[in-house]
Amino acid sequence: MIRFFKKFAGKIVGIFLVTHALCLNNIYAQNLLSDANINFAGETSGDLFTETIKIISRSGKIFILTNGNQLLSKGDFITLILKEDGPVSRAVVAKTHDGSAGIKILKVYSLARWKKLARGSDVQILKGDDSALFKPQTKPEDVTSADTTIDSEEDLFNDKTIDLSGELGDIYTDKRLIKPDNVVSAAYNQFRAKDYVSGDTNVGNQFYFSWAYQFSDNYWVEGIYGRTQFDNLPSGLQTVVNNFTVRAKYTFEAPLYSYLMPYIGFQTFYVSNSDEGTALDPVIKDQEAETLDALRSSNVALGFTVLKRMVPGWFIKGEIGNDIWGIGVAIEF
Repeated sequence: MIRFFKKFAGKIVGIFLVTHALCLNNIYAQNLLSDANINFAGETSGDLFTETIKIISRSGKIFILTNGNQLLSKGDFITLILKEDGPVSRAVVAKTHDGSAGIKILKVYSLARWKKLARGSDVQILKGDDSALFKPQTKPEDVTSADTTIDSEEDLFNDKTIDLSGELGDIYTDKRLIKPDNVVSAAYNQFRAKDYVSGDTNVGNQFYFSWAYQFSDNYWVEGIYGRTQFDNLPSGLQTVVNNFTVRAKYTFEAPLYSYLMPYIGFQTFYVSNSDEGTALDPVIKDQEAETLDALRSSNVALGFTVLKRMVPGWFIKGEIGNDIWGIGVAIEF
């Protein structure tokens, strides 16, 4: 009997270990699904937590949420879900501070649910992958209908495609073509000045910066500062020309996601030259003074600005007027 046991003991132990390992794998697989607490019919429960919407930006791209659960961290990808309705939108956490979290909306899953979001609304949040929220049996009309989905982030902020009335009406009651209050820009143009000493016309590079504020629907006030340095104006001297301009503008819609902004304003130049008046020759001295005095001018500014939207929040900017011809980039916020 003992010989028999020794002969087959190894085989019995091997069979037992294999069987035990298979059972463990089975148990672990069940536990993983159980721990995930995900129903693949399109619902999830255990991974959700609830926060409240505190602020919705005018553009609709930025939300401020409470972070009472302390589960939101910078860089987290999250999905906003309305209880009893389902997923609303996809977002990324941009910043957390003092019990709040700022998120940027990346994608909207349902416009019908999106319109239910308002300040003070409670939303459920799922961190990470949200693919389990969507059933493969989704009806085609639910996916392709123009009334319930959007094709790109640009469509999210297109007032002609999306009805932004309803519970978000308190945010979108204005008639603004550009929703945010501020547009800042950096641009370039060539500044020309006549040298009365040599008789030539000098060309300098002017980089200028502007900040426009929308104080009422489509009405803007804008401030501009530009700087040009000439290293040989008047001949042999260095001159710095500072351009200060204030404008009032109005926005009109143009084709291809563009905006036309006619303006009227006032422009003045401040000229700096440390060697002014030091020439020994009285004729050259008078010519240098005439050159610099011609630069020290003030005039009414008339023209128009064109903003061409490239991606949400960013524009290519062009300007044509009696004060400046320039091209650059602008950002709204």
